[in-house]
Amino acid sequence: MSRRLDQGSALLIFLYSLYGLINRLYLSPISKIPGLKLAAATWWYEYYYDVIHYGKYIFKIKELHKKYGPVVRINPYEVHIDDPDFYDMLYSSSNSNRKERWNWYTAGLGLPLSTLATIENSLHRHRRAAMSNFFSKQNVRKLQPLIQEMASKLIGKFTDLASTGEILSLELAFAAYTNDVVMQYSFGHLDHRVEEFGARMSRLFHDTAFSAGTSSVMMRNMNWIMQIIVALPEKLAMSFSPEMSSFVTLKRERTDQINSIRQQLSDEKATDRLAEEAQLIVGAGTLTTSWTLTLASFYLISQPDTLKKLKAELEEAIPDANVNTQLATLEPLPYLTAVIKEALRLGIGSTSRIPRIALDQPIKYHGLEIPTGVPVSMAIPDVHLNPRIFPDPYAFHPERWIEDENGHIDRYLVSFCKGPRGCLGINLAWAQL
Repeated sequence: MSRRLDQGSALLIFLYSLYGLINRLYLSPISKIPGLKLAAATWWYEYYYDVIHYGKYIFKIKELHKKYGPVVRINPYEVHIDDPDFYDMLYSSSNSNRKERWNWYTAGLGLPLSTLATIENSLHRHRRAAMSNFFSKQNVRKLQPLIQEMASKLIGKFTDLASTGEILSLELAFAAYTNDVVMQYSFGHLDHRVEEFGARMSRLFHDTAFSAGTSSVMMRNMNWIMQIIVALPEKLAMSFSPEMSSFVTLKRERTDQINSIRQQLSDEKATDRLAEEAQLIVGAGTLTTSWTLTLASFYLISQPDTLKKLKAELEEAIPDANVNTQLATLEPLPYLTAVIKEALRLGIGSTSRIPRIALDQPIKYHGLEIPTGVPVSMAIPDVHLNPRIFPDPYAFHPERWIEDENGHIDRYLVSFCKGPRGCLGINLAWAQL
């Protein structure tokens, strides 16, 4: 009897798997989208490249595009497009052309209560509106004294350490600067990272946020891990890998800070949700801008002619280096702006795919129709490193932005994504840069 049950169960599993395979390959609404059949049939293909080979699927997708064209099915449910001219179309949204995030993708963020992970549009607008005013250009300009103070302190540290002969991490220095700014602005609290900067400075604040960011590819494919970690006692959860334990560390720190500020508010302002928002703002506000500054510094030091041009423009605009210069004076400087844009382009921003699901009307691409309800994604590296838009794309060449008199290539600078879900911190990032 037991043996017959085992055989029956095995047969049911086989038939269910066979049905799933047939459904994905032949009955799916995207079954006719070009692509590798293995990728369409099973999640294991993406898992192999993103988890076993730690985030390499983005490169494999590029190979698939070379073989199958600009529109490729990359897993059982998702379609990927590689065409910089389509970026604005995919990420635009309106009342009659609504697009939402994909829950499989947002699960990989590990912050299910945050604005970034919010799927439903009206709730996303509500949550974003509560924060957007604080990151407006007008309010960021009011923040200039704080940015100037932190930048001046960092320059002072460089000067003090220049004679020591110590080799220091430039990325860590800039992370200290950006972290001090975003912490002071968000919490009215300073951890004095810049003042502590030096060879013996702890990297924990940087590495914890970095690990949380790099774990997203694993989290997307195995998002049940985070549910287990959150349910475990903190000491046990901290024994996991740095990528996993980093979420516990960051959320605990932000939760403690929030609880010290307020006691109890409404559900929408509950501590857990605010802690995730804070975790996101501080993490993103620290790492993305600091990486752009690090990359810009590397190329400026490596290319003396580029550095010379930048210094000449700054010396003309700022005759007295001891006088604080207003953002309004710096923003129009063409070569400084070009250097920042080129650093943002090569710094990429997020290398992850950014899926959108159309709710009201199919997504149309040159006669090809992708039905509503299907996740469609693009990736920033495919735009920023496209040789048709940016010749010699891996070269640091600020002049390309000067030579583009009509601003044609500006639309292809998508470091902060686009549309109603674009990066909230764009004005703060530009001010610091």
